Amino acid sequence: MERLSAKPVIPGRAEGAALVSPEALSFWGDVDPATGRVSNPRHALHGEALAGRVLVFPEGRGSCTTSNILLELIRTGRGPAAIVSRSVEPVLAVGPLVGEALYGRTIPMVTLDAEAFGRIRTGDWLVVDANAGAVQRREA
Repeated sequence: MERLSAKPVIPGRAEGAALVSPEALSFWGDVDPATGRVSNPRHALHGEALAGRVLVFPEGRGSCTTSNILLELIRTGRGPAAIVSRSVEPVLAVGPLVGEALYGRTIPMVTLDAEAFGRIRTGDWLVVDANAGAVQRREA
């Protein structure tokens, strides 16, 4: 497995198949909290389920409701196993932090630099270790 150096945002460790978006994602408006699927027909990941996968996207795009959508996905078990991004806005991190406090579950989150981020493809197996600041990648 290839090891990529990451910056921890939300602690934890999770693994799963990568689901890579070439574009920003807004949980408010792009993701249906009832199903955990990307619901925006104009988004590159339209129809994809997030549950159990490592969501990889360049940046969030959104409003303060993003944290509420993520919290609902955590509550129902329909959220991604982990999130890997180029940058994380504070509102994206709030949902997983509150999820830990309310439900004892969270979504580990890290950021990668552009070179490391660009190496990940949909279907790659990722082990996200936000505690150690690393993402291990095995090609699909």
